[in-house]
Amino acid sequence: MRYRRHETLRYTFETPIPASFKIIKVDGKKTNTSSGKAHILDISPGGLKMATEMKISLEKPIQFFVETTISGINLTITANGIWSKPFGKSHHYGLDFLEDYHEDVVKALKAYKKQRVE
Repeated sequence: MRYRRHETLRYTFETPIPASFKIIKVDGKKTNTSSGKAHILDISPGGLKMATEMKISLEKPIQFFVETTISGINLTITANGIWSKPFGKSHHYGLDFLEDYHEDVVKALKAYKKQRVE
């Protein structure tokens, strides 16, 4: 798995964006957890960093389904958990997208930036 932390387009939100997530696979086996609340801290066309109060072990491969809305644009993303670290009372997770969401992410970020300027 390629780690894309140094992508040229990575946007860090001043105010984290609310999101919900489910774990849909653990160690390659389908599962369906209940939804959890999270916040998107930053995003790029290849991945995102989210914060949640839930502690999720990444010892086995975990696949996430994340839903969020950025400036009226709905994003539904499937991603692999790459890393995690505790941060105060929450936990931060780095997720690597499983599909190409480049166009959707760029469209949402352009709308977000335009909305912030107005």
